[in-house]
Amino acid sequence: MKRLLNRFLKLMDSKEEEKFYYIRVERNDKCYCDSGKKYKSCHFPEHQKKSKLAVKKINELTGEQSIKILSVKRLRKEHYRVKSNLIG
Repeated sequence: MKRLLNRFLKLMDSKEEEKFYYIRVERNDKCYCDSGKKYKSCHFPEHQKKSKLAVKKINELTGEQSIKILSVKRLRKEHYRVKSNLIG
């Protein structure tokens, strides 16, 4: 029983780090909320007041995308994860 419990705990500790990167939503891009407006006319003023930015979080393995609103401070801390805007 003890061996089984140790194996279980080892599996729980050996979680692979999720591999992803961020791409900033630029001011002139379409807003992520599908309003049809540009980001600078829709959510950007609100985010700018709170020192936040919208980014696309893209999983490197699956290509799955999700929108995250992150603080500028956190983005600077994770600068190695931020890639330049991709065309397309």
